[in-house]
Amino acid sequence: MKDMTVKWWSGLALAALLGGCASQPQKTAEEIAAEEKGESLPGTALLYVENEAGNKQSYTTRMFVNANYIHMDDSRSPQDFLLFDRKAKVIYSVNADDQTVFEIHAKPVDIEPPIAIDYVEESQPSSAIPKIEGRQATHYRYTVNGERCYDAVVTPEGFLPEVREALIEFRAVLAGEHASTLANTPRDMLDACDLAVNIFEATRHYSHGLPIREWGNDGYQRFLKDYRRDFTLPREMLTLPKDYRHYSAGGALPASTDGEQ
Repeated sequence: MKDMTVKWWSGLALAALLGGCASQPQKTAEEIAAEEKGESLPGTALLYVENEAGNKQSYTTRMFVNANYIHMDDSRSPQDFLLFDRKAKVIYSVNADDQTVFEIHAKPVDIEPPIAIDYVEESQPSSAIPKIEGRQATHYRYTVNGERCYDAVVTPEGFLPEVREALIEFRAVLAGEHASTLANTPRDMLDACDLAVNIFEATRHYSHGLPIREWGNDGYQRFLKDYRRDFTLPREMLTLPKDYRHYSAGGALPASTDGEQ
């Protein structure tokens, strides 16, 4: 897996975007042959720069999306990764140091907000972001109960629709997980913005298209630096490590062979 990870990080030479079109180099004969042999799978690769809430240190995240999976890892711990099985609706978080896999299974958000949430959307054209593939982005600002909560600069629906659809599915699974543990949160620690963004309106900022820049009132931010269509990822990268211990919020799980078959 280590060699595959190095190839994944070094094989996508992406430069700053948001001023034109993404780089779309021609595939090599080796890449074409690997696809034909089933050794690699085509999809869309994206490069993001992110900051976690409360942390000014940025890091790079790489994402691969195809019809069946989302694979994500980042520059802080490239041996660790997230794998989202879109058909099974399961997120696997792989930790190489602990040799564990944390599983998040889809659950419905079938509860009402425990506190009042009035989530309001406003928009305006984003002239600060150059057009991408001829499309002008729009800046959406979200307030909750009158307070600024979240911002997203979004491209129209026709830009990378397959990525947008996959991320909506991914966030819906996360929302169900957050909702399932909400009863354990003391009422005085509940935050209306957090509840809106992560549970009750978790996909709202994807409703108009794919966000290329987004940020929250807690310091979180992410922007799309570059992307490449028809990128091939080694099949091994879409496979869960064998013999890792699987667990979930409910406790230990039996070892799984889920992942790319």
